[in-house]
Amino acid sequence: MNMETVYLNNFMSSVVTELERNGQYSTAHVCGSVLRSVMAFDGDGLLLSGITPLWLKAYEYYLLHKGENGLEWNTISTYMRMLRAVYNRAVVRKLVPFVPHLFREVFTGRKADHRRVLERNDMRQLLAEKDLDIISPGMEWARACLELMFRFHGMTFVDLAHLRKSDLKDGYLTLRRRKTGMTLSARVDSR
Repeated sequence: MNMETVYLNNFMSSVVTELERNGQYSTAHVCGSVLRSVMAFDGDGLLLSGITPLWLKAYEYYLLHKGENGLEWNTISTYMRMLRAVYNRAVVRKLVPFVPHLFREVFTGRKADHRRVLERNDMRQLLAEKDLDIISPGMEWARACLELMFRFHGMTFVDLAHLRKSDLKDGYLTLRRRKTGMTLSARVDSR
């Protein structure tokens, strides 16, 4: 491929396919979302070499203000970091030249501007009350899962879903994180 003829939408589509082939479905989903967003912003005629600081700033503004559905800063950051990762793949494949600090003027950080956790008293109340207006066995199961994930200090649902009875041996729960492959072990009190 020639640097002059590589279109962003075609390259990103190939990256999505590659990610799916490698089993990176979540990353492929995010990349696909960014691709659809870029196409809504600038159509399908943008060359990879057309990604400039000015274009990135305009795209950021579009994401922040697109109608009544403007995105939050952390979502914009995710989109920009994905776009940067795709651009870097293109650089490695020598489809575009390396441009130092290309993404410097757009937000790629994280903002902690809203609470993401329940207050301690709210959590205690939720875990203490067994007769919350649970209307189905499925709701009770969901509450039990929440309690277990909380008691295991923030265990992710995907790790909980893959637990097996054999993971509990000699008073220790041992699991391998699905996302990172890291092995974790925690002592389980039988009280």
